[in-house]
Amino acid sequence: MAIRKTTSYRNHTRQRVLFAYLTILPAILGVLLFTVLPLLYSFYLSFTKWDIFHSEQWVGFDNYHKIFTEDLFFTKSLRVTAYYSIGNVLACIVFCFIIALLLNQNIRGRAFFRSVFYLPSVIPILATSLIWYWLYDIDFGVINHILSWFHIPKQMWVSSPGTVIPSIIIMSVWASGNIIVIFLAGLQDVPRHLLEAVEIDGGNWWSKLRSVTIPLMSPVIFYNIILAFVNSVTTFTQTYTLGTQGGGPNDSALFYAFLIYREAFKHMNMGYACALAMVLFVIVSLFTLLLFRVSRFWVHYEGGRS
Repeated sequence: MAIRKTTSYRNHTRQRVLFAYLTILPAILGVLLFTVLPLLYSFYLSFTKWDIFHSEQWVGFDNYHKIFTEDLFFTKSLRVTAYYSIGNVLACIVFCFIIALLLNQNIRGRAFFRSVFYLPSVIPILATSLIWYWLYDIDFGVINHILSWFHIPKQMWVSSPGTVIPSIIIMSVWASGNIIVIFLAGLQDVPRHLLEAVEIDGGNWWSKLRSVTIPLMSPVIFYNIILAFVNSVTTFTQTYTLGTQGGGPNDSALFYAFLIYREAFKHMNMGYACALAMVLFVIVSLFTLLLFRVSRFWVHYEGGRS
């Protein structure tokens, strides 16, 4: 009888495991077909010369040699992308955290303001870019029209090397409602009794923020930093739709993703574009690993340090 029960239990366990694998099989196939296989194929193409219309030719490390020794646009795009990524991550994190703190207060119309700040993030990014392209227009843009009320000269915005990246950062911050929602969800999980303990000890709002809120919110802050960093490094649509299709004035908006697009679909140099993509993959992986290494010194989890 015991042997029969053991056999029945094993069969039941085996059926449950099989059912679990069958349930996640579509997700596994999706990752393999649309992520892993294209990544491996791109890695192979990075060692070839291919213009899409003809068969690829094996060139070894020539594409990578050209990237690091001959391509001046590579270093230019890295500087532009780094400038934008640092500015965008800092602006998004600081702005969204402050807005989330305000929206977490018990104020009248709180639900309305939450909806207002979240709404831009659900608008398609192409529509968002077109809206800001109109707002940034030199002669008919709303922003320059408002500046004229204060007798401030018209700004070039996306047509000037000095303002094109800040202009794109402003647009990105405006559409960062998803980060605000994540911050807001984290703030609502901060234990009230800890904040009340700081008040009893005579602490003010800054003491509660520095000693309780920020340490407990550090995992959420870290997650949003990773999210904002990856989105910044892979930015493409904004620079393409804001009238900077050529990389902006003096290539001041030549993002790395746009450089890959230009090599692949304008110059028809798909092998070289794949090599650029592989370099970007390595850079993002290394910086993400570095962020995780550094996070152990300032990110605090409920069960202890990371």
